[in-house]
Amino acid sequence: MKKILLLAMACLTMFVAFSQDKKSNMPKSKSDTGVVKTYTCPMHPNVLSNKPGKCPQCGMALIEKIMYVCPMHPEVVSDKPGKCPKCGMQLKIMSDTPKHKHTDSTHSKHSG
Repeated sequence: MKKILLLAMACLTMFVAFSQDKKSNMPKSKSDTGVVKTYTCPMHPNVLSNKPGKCPQCGMALIEKIMYVCPMHPEVVSDKPGKCPKCGMQLKIMSDTPKHKHTDSTHSKHSG
């Protein structure tokens, strides 16, 4: 009985360890704005990189891949347009520029 319990715990531990590594097969690189960028070859879409460069298969310049993100769930990222599996909202194109937040007094308060 102890051997079965130890074997089950070892299997569970291995499953958890391997599932952590397989969460995403897309290379990720965060710029100073916190945006994830991925580059791909126009001729070989299976070639992915986290930085610009040349395709190792054909030598063409890698181009930035358009990524889509859910406005409500930023962890939901896709390389195709569609709907968020969590809330059903339309995915938006992920941009390089962060959303602008007003830090000055450009919006005046109405006094009544």
